[in-house]
This record gives sequence, structure tokens and C-alpha cells, in this order.
Amino acid sequence: MPLRTIMAWTAWTARAAQLGLALVAGGTLACVVARGPGSAPQRDTISILSPRCAGIRSCVLGHVTAASSAAPVAEAAVFLVRELERDEQEPIRILTLTDEQGVFVVSDPPPGSYRIAIYKDDSSVEVSGMELGDEGTTMLPIRLALF
Repeated sequence: MPLRTIMAWTAWTARAAQLGLALVAGGTLACVVARGPGSAPQRDTISILSPRCAGIRSCVLGHVTAASSAAPVAEAAVFLVRELERDEQEPIRILTLTDEQGVFVVSDPPPGSYRIAIYKDDSSVEVSGMELGDEGTTMLPIRLALF
């Protein structure tokens, strides 16, 4: 990186701090999140997502963050329930928890249409009709409104 670029970046981050902005990075994407006046500075974090699915044929990779602050949500319960297929008596259910970075991984889910629900304390978010199980990685960035 050229010296001029480093100096410009340093000047921008110093000015952003004066304005109450914080740089929050997740995976290979970064965004600027505004903080309210007088709020405490947040610790910058980077969640490395890609290597978690290396060598897996089909991978669901989710990153759960707080809607108000973009902070990772650790130990959120993640439920995946596949819609019933013909001749099935019980749906396939998958349960996992997010790690300290708010990340969860489901390796090789059986193909089908799923309902995904995320719960943390009294907060939840749910979506239906997610087609999972195809080859590759399905990334699910999830913003959870915490109460």
C-alpha cells in the first residue's frame, strides 16, 4: 500500500473517531456504523468466515449481529427445519448455536426448503422457504433486534 494511501486512511479513521463513527468489519466486507453522542467506543472486530466451510460440499454459513450496533451475537440458538418431503413423517431438524463471533455453520444439510429461526433471550427472527443443500456455500448475514 503506498504511503499516501496509508496517510489518507489514517487521517480518515482519526476524523471518523472524532465524529463518533466506528469501522466494523465482517468477513471480507466492511461498513461504517454511527454511534450516538456520548456512547462508549466499541472494540473493532473482524470475523473470518470463509475458511469455516473449506472442503464442505454444501455449507450454510451465518453471521448474527445486533441490529442496533452490528456487534456479534454469541450463543444465539439457530433452528433449521426442513419442510416435509413426500413420505416423510417427521421434518428434519437442525439445531446449533452461534460462537463468540456470532457465526454458525451447518455442514451438508439435506437438500430442501427450510424455515430458519434465530433466538436470543426475548428476541427472534424467522424466514421460510430457504432452499439449502445445494453445492457451495450459502451465506446468511442476520441482523437481530435485541430487546
